[in-house]
Amino acid sequence: MRSHFSPAAAGGSAATAASAPARPADATLVASLDSAAHAKAIELSSTVLETCAVAGVGNPTVAMGAAHAVATLLYQSMRWDPSAPRERHGDRLILSDAAYTPLLYAAYADLGVPAFIDGAWRPLATADLSRFGLPEGPLPASPLPALLAGIECAAGAAGSGLSLAIGSALAARIEGCERRHFVLIGEGELREGVLFEALAHAAEERLAGVTPIFLLSPLASGDRAAAIDGAEALARRLAALGFHTIEIDGHAPARIRDAIDEAARRAATNQPTAILARVTKGWGARSLQGGAWSGHIPAGDKLRTALDELRASRVGLTRSYGVAASRPTPRAAVAGARPAAPAKASPAAIAALPDFVRAMREADMTALYQTGRLAPRRAHALALRALGRAMPEISLFESDARRTLAGELFTADRALASRAHEFRGAEQHMVLAARGLAAAGRAPFVAASARSVLRMQEELLVAAQEGASLRLVATDAGLSAVASGPASTALSDLASLRPLTSIREASGASALYLLQPSDAYAAYALTLAAARHDGLSLLRIPAGEHEFLYTPETEFKLGQFEVLFEGRDLLIVTAGAMVHEVNRALDGLDDAGIDATIVDLYSIPFDEKALLGLAKRNGGRILVVEDNQGAPIAGAVAEACLASGGGFTLESMCVRAPAIVARTFANAVAEAKLSASDIVARASRMVGIEA
Repeated sequence: MRSHFSPAAAGGSAATAASAPARPADATLVASLDSAAHAKAIELSSTVLETCAVAGVGNPTVAMGAAHAVATLLYQSMRWDPSAPRERHGDRLILSDAAYTPLLYAAYADLGVPAFIDGAWRPLATADLSRFGLPEGPLPASPLPALLAGIECAAGAAGSGLSLAIGSALAARIEGCERRHFVLIGEGELREGVLFEALAHAAEERLAGVTPIFLLSPLASGDRAAAIDGAEALARRLAALGFHTIEIDGHAPARIRDAIDEAARRAATNQPTAILARVTKGWGARSLQGGAWSGHIPAGDKLRTALDELRASRVGLTRSYGVAASRPTPRAAVAGARPAAPAKASPAAIAALPDFVRAMREADMTALYQTGRLAPRRAHALALRALGRAMPEISLFESDARRTLAGELFTADRALASRAHEFRGAEQHMVLAARGLAAAGRAPFVAASARSVLRMQEELLVAAQEGASLRLVATDAGLSAVASGPASTALSDLASLRPLTSIREASGASALYLLQPSDAYAAYALTLAAARHDGLSLLRIPAGEHEFLYTPETEFKLGQFEVLFEGRDLLIVTAGAMVHEVNRALDGLDDAGIDATIVDLYSIPFDEKALLGLAKRNGGRILVVEDNQGAPIAGAVAEACLASGGGFTLESMCVRAPAIVARTFANAVAEAKLSASDIVARASRMVGIEA
């Protein structure tokens, strides 16, 4: 049996505890470790070239530039178990740039990290790399957590890796876990705004357990990198944020190990460290070094030449004896006793959650309840505090707590405050960090204004693709928030996300549930329902106070709707604040002799068969009324009608103006031609009555 390399036993960097001072290293041991790291980097680079050549996809020269960093981290400095890479206290390596994917696959195949291949989990093997990049293969060009155990979050937009690591680090802090997070960042990401949102947040939170490693090459894609993206300029920016910076040769294993050890020592002072590593794209293969090869894959004679050059590069760098970098040191061997598993809510605690009436009473808000009116946002805040008390895995992220006020009761509770985090308007970073938190086993609620949801679309798309368990809360949604002004009013947020509700996971559940409460009862109940859902949901909360429409007996479930009134002439479908406006239209409908069925479609997707059954009982006539641009609710209903193949008449009333300027909700619906009188007029035309 091959002996496993153990820096813990040898006194190398992985044996150094996070806060322990560095110890002098024996020169012979250092030379042996360096030789092993060089050999492994050359081996991985050769595998990368062959893998990309077979697949015809990938950016091998960029990946080769990171070979020493990956070899040194995974095989020497990190404390983790390849057979259980998601073990909660093991160190993490996170790729921010997906160009490093074939390099990570090569290392994981060499280490036997579990992968889901051909319907079963088993150790990844080098032979599996021949299927890299295939449309239906187990190794996509960007790694997915469902297919590879070493991946916790899918790669999204460039610059996203540091945010994902911060989310995982916040989870570790809450749980008292000491895992470390290393993030590989390419120079092509240095103009991404979300990266600097994450850097500022890491510095503010003093997250010393997160170490960004910038791999900086003088060559960008096809041209020389700009001076502003160079190591000196980047070091100045990072120092201004509060980072300790270390500049190293990214192909010198000893310098990489020393930098990791120095970052560990700095962690004792809670100062985050950034490592700036100068690298050469195509390292080890001189014929591939140059801007012309960035993004290109050598084949034929070019590939054979590059592989020969890599083999030749071993001379002077490796030796045939010494320490073999074959396996990393498991974290448990260094940390000793393992911390307890994260606390989870018991079924009894969830079942004992108070209903809305009891929650109001326990909050000493009985007098307010008796007025028959309450802002749905306040009901949501009540539910969030109740969930936090019952479910220790619940955390709250808010982009601007003073504005959204979604967690006003959660953050005011001393027992919950440590699980609440404010992101100061960095919405994209917040969603990415929430994905990292969720991947670490926690259940985040992510609150922002509905307008901010428009900036999150790419991150939410990736979250849906990886099946992330996130609960977004969009406050001040639709025309009810029009007093905030056009720049703060969200009217197209649902239209941007509604396509995700049509995507089905393997279980048959929707990739995203759009939830629109119309009153405090619905807001409270749907918040609880979102917490119980292990997936992606968006709770869109209208602004202002609204009358109670429901009673304690009303049940709210994802994928359902509520029938407020049942008639026979016309089905009116609406949601959110517009339910109240449709309610105001009832007298006018009665006066016109229209017996309408009113449905509060609080969930998309919904029970299509039940809704279309109602429509058939109303002559097949459906009128959708919504305070959105792009008619997303009407679009969802239209899809259901088309899929049924039945004959329906569908008309849509939505916001068609580019912007609505008004001071009140009543003024706004009038300007948008969605007022009660407008609804009566359109309904009358649909049933053949002159308005």
